[in-house]
Amino acid sequence: MDSSNTPLNKLITKLSLEIQTGDTFIGGSGTGGVTVENRLFGGLLVAQAFMAAAKTSSLDLHSLHSYFLRPARPNEPILYRVSKIKEGRNFHVRLVEASQNDSQIFHMQASFTKQISGPGHQDTVPVVASPESCPNRDDLRGRNKEDSPIDVRMATPITESEALPPEQHIWLKPSGQLPEDPNLHLALLIYSSDRTLLDTAWRPHANLGEHTGASLDHAVWVHGASDFNQWHLYTMNSPAAGSGRGLAFGAIHNNHGERILTTAQEGVMRLKT
Repeated sequence: MDSSNTPLNKLITKLSLEIQTGDTFIGGSGTGGVTVENRLFGGLLVAQAFMAAAKTSSLDLHSLHSYFLRPARPNEPILYRVSKIKEGRNFHVRLVEASQNDSQIFHMQASFTKQISGPGHQDTVPVVASPESCPNRDDLRGRNKEDSPIDVRMATPITESEALPPEQHIWLKPSGQLPEDPNLHLALLIYSSDRTLLDTAWRPHANLGEHTGASLDHAVWVHGASDFNQWHLYTMNSPAAGSGRGLAFGAIHNNHGERILTTAQEGVMRLKT
C-alpha cells in the first residue's frame, strides 16, 4: 500500500480541514469514520470540531463538551463554524457548530487555557496484560485490521452475548507513525476516545439479545500532552444505565501510566425488536 494512502494518513488529511472563510472550516468523512449504519463515527466529528476550534486559539485545550444532534452522513461536506465566545488572558472559549445541507448536526463548546504548574494526583491505573499479548479488536469482530487507522487491542474480553461487568480496558495506538504536531496527537486521542465507550454500558445486558445504540454527547477533559506514537491504555466503566440510556466514563493513560484524558458519554441503549 502507498504510504501516503494508508487509512491513518487519510484520517490525518481529514483532520487538517479546509478553510472556507475566516473561522469557518470544511470537513467530512474519512477512513474509519463511517459506521455500519452508514453514519459518521462520532469520534470523527468531535476530533474535527476540536481541530477547527484549535485553529482559532493560541492556547491549549483543557476540556470540550459536545452534543450529537442529528446523524451525520458520509460523502457530504461538513461545515464547522467557530465562534469566539471568550477571549481572556488565561482562557479562550469556542463554540463550534457543525452542519450538513444547512441542517445543524452537532455542536461543541471547547475551552483552552495557558499551561501552569500546580499540585496533582490521579486514580490508580489498573494492571492489565501488555498490548502485544492482547488480541486486536477488529480481528475478533471479523474485520480487516489493516482498514483501521487505530490499532485497538482488547485487554478485557470483547462484548458478545454473555453478561459481563460494566468495564473495559483496551490499548490504543495509531496504525502508523504520527508527525510531531501536538494538536494532531490530541485530535487522534479524542477520535479514539469514542471507541467502545458506550459499548461498556451494554456489557451487563449482552445476554438479552441484540441492541441499538447511538451517542448523545461526548465530553473530554485534558490533563496533559502525550506522544500518541506510543501505546495508551483506555480504561472504561459504566456506573448506571436505564430509561433507554447508558452512561460511561473513561480514562486514557500514556505508556508511563500518566492520566492524559478523562472522558464521559451518554447514549441511547435499546433492545432490537
